[in-house]
Amino acid sequence: MASKPALVALCALAVAAAAAPAAAQDLYIGTVDVQKDQVILTRCDLAQNRYVLRDREGEGEADKPVAKLRERLKTLKAPVYAEVIGEYVEVQSEDGNGLDVIGLENVTPAKSCHLLDALPAG
Repeated sequence: MASKPALVALCALAVAAAAAPAAAQDLYIGTVDVQKDQVILTRCDLAQNRYVLRDREGEGEADKPVAKLRERLKTLKAPVYAEVIGEYVEVQSEDGNGLDVIGLENVTPAKSCHLLDALPAG
């Protein structure tokens, strides 16, 4: 059985964790490219919403997925499909939408998920 001080400490920790705000993370699927020195995700939805991708502040050099992707995009064949795990933020750009990127998954060159790309030409 846990001692009373240990039980009190665990309860305090649980209350503190429950009170902390949770980050609103989501999965954003689309194609990525560099425009005006910014990595842009064009989401695979009917409106083709666009998001400026940013590395989260305070992360170390090793955890800069957007900077790494920017370099990779120089050699990958477009369109480049990606699944972005991120937190929505408003940014000062023409679109006003941004994502603080937590991670990138399934970055695939020469792949599109946009409906118009799936329709036959003609």
